[in-house]
Amino acid sequence: MKNAIKLAVALGTAMLSTFAGATEKATIVHDLDANISFQAVSRMGERVWASGTKGAVYTSDDDGLHWRKVPGPVASEALQFRDIQVLETGRVVLMSAGEGDSSRLFYSDNSGAHWQETLRGQQASTFFDCFHINAQGEGWLYGDSDSDGLYLLHTDNAGQSWQRTSAGIAAQPGEGGFASSGTCVNGSNSGWLIGTGNGPQGRVLSYENAKWQSLESPLAGGEASGIFSVQPSVTGLYAFGGTLQTKDHAALAYHYDETSKHWRSLPPPPLKGAIYGSAIVEAKGAEQVWIANPDGVAFWQPGMDAWQQVSQHEIWSLTCDAGKSCIGVGKQGRIERYALANQP
Repeated sequence: MKNAIKLAVALGTAMLSTFAGATEKATIVHDLDANISFQAVSRMGERVWASGTKGAVYTSDDDGLHWRKVPGPVASEALQFRDIQVLETGRVVLMSAGEGDSSRLFYSDNSGAHWQETLRGQQASTFFDCFHINAQGEGWLYGDSDSDGLYLLHTDNAGQSWQRTSAGIAAQPGEGGFASSGTCVNGSNSGWLIGTGNGPQGRVLSYENAKWQSLESPLAGGEASGIFSVQPSVTGLYAFGGTLQTKDHAALAYHYDETSKHWRSLPPPPLKGAIYGSAIVEAKGAEQVWIANPDGVAFWQPGMDAWQQVSQHEIWSLTCDAGKSCIGVGKQGRIERYALANQP
């Protein structure tokens, strides 16, 4: 969402702290390029990919211990790559966000040696926000609504081609999404979730059994406000967000229970404004919830009275692997690697 991006860029950068006792292992930090800002990260096992401003694309083959720069698509130096996903096949799908033809989609089947452009925005109102593709190669991209309603693109060939598809649900006035971490769309092999914002009320659009449905959330809408990130849960879903209009109030984190059909607020996060990115990971049988924004990174799991903040650096996007680590990427080319709590 273009207005939200302008506000997000204006937010100040916090200072980095230590891992504050969350695990026995120290945070591993990489400052790769102070002239770029990472805005999305994805992993498949030990292979991790990160992307951001000025056409930046980086990858790690060893769970984030070492990184190398990957040439981006031809003439993409001015693009902001706000979502990226590495698939089980090794294919990497890359999305830039921006007005009109600055919104583009690419894929590479040879680790970035060559990129194929598959789509770019055709109208001035087009603005891609984020996408997600499952293990079967089916996926959805969400963008800001336009005169034709909700903006949804569908792929059934792992991002090789995309087609606009109607959800059969009316868009709220001004409704869109937040291109802040690549997690405003998420899902599993059985369905997808989309978190919306900037409309009168933040809501979750869910896709299951070939049908889209709308679920109203407790997160208030309004300009630069609503749901920024969604995650599927074993019992329902998580929705994270808040507002970029002020940093005086805590960001918002909620869980929706599919059985009871009720929303429950999580403890107040130590992060202010809005949560940008999130990740869910199992560690020793417990579902850990990780969140990030310009105030830093924190995690929580059922049974904890409060969140444990593990970084105060400006981190936009997170990815976790239960057997390995969580990795956060953010401002000034920063990449942080966190050992999972409850791991030996």
